[in-house]
Amino acid sequence: MAVEATKNEQSNQGIAYHLEDRTSIDMTKSQDGLDHAPQGTASTKKALFMLLKSFIGTGVVFLPSSFASGGLVLSIVIMIVMGAICLYAFELLIETQLQVGGDYDVVAKVLYGRWLQYTILFFLCVSQMGFASSYLIFISQNLGLFVDQLSSCQFAWFDSSYFIWIVLVAIIPVCWVRKIAKLSWNAIVADGLILFGLVCVLYFTSARLAHEGVAPSVIMVNPTDFALTIGTSVFSFEGIGLVVPIIQGMKEPNKFPRVMATGMAICTFIFTLIGTLGYLAYGKDTHASVVANLPAFDGLAEAVQFCYALAIILSCPIVLYPAVVIVENIIFREHHRGKTHWKYKWMKNGVRTMIPVVCAMVSYLIGSEGLNKFVALVGSLCCMPLSFIFPGLFHYKIAKSTKAKIIDIIIIVWGLVVMVFTLYINIRSWLDPAFLSVAAPTPTICAVASNTLSQ
Repeated sequence: MAVEATKNEQSNQGIAYHLEDRTSIDMTKSQDGLDHAPQGTASTKKALFMLLKSFIGTGVVFLPSSFASGGLVLSIVIMIVMGAICLYAFELLIETQLQVGGDYDVVAKVLYGRWLQYTILFFLCVSQMGFASSYLIFISQNLGLFVDQLSSCQFAWFDSSYFIWIVLVAIIPVCWVRKIAKLSWNAIVADGLILFGLVCVLYFTSARLAHEGVAPSVIMVNPTDFALTIGTSVFSFEGIGLVVPIIQGMKEPNKFPRVMATGMAICTFIFTLIGTLGYLAYGKDTHASVVANLPAFDGLAEAVQFCYALAIILSCPIVLYPAVVIVENIIFREHHRGKTHWKYKWMKNGVRTMIPVVCAMVSYLIGSEGLNKFVALVGSLCCMPLSFIFPGLFHYKIAKSTKAKIIDIIIIVWGLVVMVFTLYINIRSWLDPAFLSVAAPTPTICAVASNTLSQ
C-alpha cells in the first residue's frame, strides 16, 4: 500500500523519516532540507500496521489470475511456500541489518562494497518503475470499464490504454514534490480506497460462489503455466524495500522478527484467500485484475473500479519516489543540490518527469492483454533478487557457523534457479502466446452488453 507519513504521532514520525530516506546514495545530502532522522519510537503494533500497509496493496488483485495459471491446489502450495521462504529471507535481512546498521543498500556497501550497493539501487529503481508501469495498466483498464458502464458504452470506440497518458498529466506534477511526507494525505486516502476495494472484491466473489457455485473450469494443477504464479506471488510481497526502514523506526528493533512473522502470516493468509475465492468464482475467465471481473453495470462494482483507479493514481508518485531519488542522485551527485538555483530545480523536475513518462511508455506498449505476464515478469526479474538472493548474500558475510553459511548458499542458489526458470517461462510466453494453456481474457463489457441486447 501507499506509505503513510503521519505528522501528529511521534511514533510514526520515526518510521516516516526512514521511509523517506530508504534509497540512499547519501540521501541526507540529496534532498532539499531533509531533517536528521529521529530515534526510532514506533511500538511493535505500529510496526506491524506499517508492515501490513506496505505489503497489502494492488498486487493482491492480480493473484486470482495467477491461481488460474497454477491451478488451485498448486497455487495455494506455491503461495504458502513462497511466503515461508520470504519470511526466512527477510529474517536473514533483519539479522544482518541489526548487526551492520543502515539502509538496504548501505548494508550492501558495508559488506561487499559499492558495486553491490549500486546493483541493489538498480533493482530497487527498476522494481519500483515496474510496479508503477503495472499500476498504470491497471488504472487504464479500470477507468475504461468505469467510463464504458457510466456512458452505456457510448465511448466504446475509445481505447482504454489512452487513459495512461491522461492520468500521467496528474501524476507528473506530484512527482516533483521533494519530500514524501508532503504526500501523506495521498497515502491515507489511497489506503482507505484500497481497503474499500478489497472488501468489495471479497463480497462479490463470495456472493458469486454462493449463487452460482464453483466455476466449472477450475483445475487443481496447471503444470504448464505455474511459473507465472511464482512470479506474481513474489510481486505481491512488494514491501521488501520497506523492511529495513521499519526496523529503523522501531523503539525496540530486536522485536521486529516477531512482528515480521506475524505480518507475513497475515499477508499470506489474505493473499491465499483472495486468490482462492477469485479463481473459484471465475475460473479460466479470471481477468489479469480480478476487479475487471466484477458485475457489469452494477453501481457498487463501478464504484470499486473508480476508487481503485483513484487510489493507484494517488499512490503512483509515492511508488516512484525511490526510483526518482536514485536516478536524480546518480545524475546530480554532490553538485547543485538543494535550493541553489532555479535552473537545477527544473533540471531535476525534468528527471522527475521522464521517469513516469518511461513507465507510461512501457505500460502503453504492454497493454491490458499483457498485464498478468508483465506482473509476473517484474516479480521474477526484480523482486526475486531483492527478496531472496541479496538477503542470502548479506547473511553469508556475517554468519558464524558453517551450517548457517550452507543455508545461506542454498537460499542464494534457490533464488537464482527459480529466477532463471520463471524468467524463461515468462519470456517464452511473450514470444509464443500459444505456449500458455490459460490466457487471461481482456475485459469486454461493451461487447458483452451488445451481445446481451441482441439476444
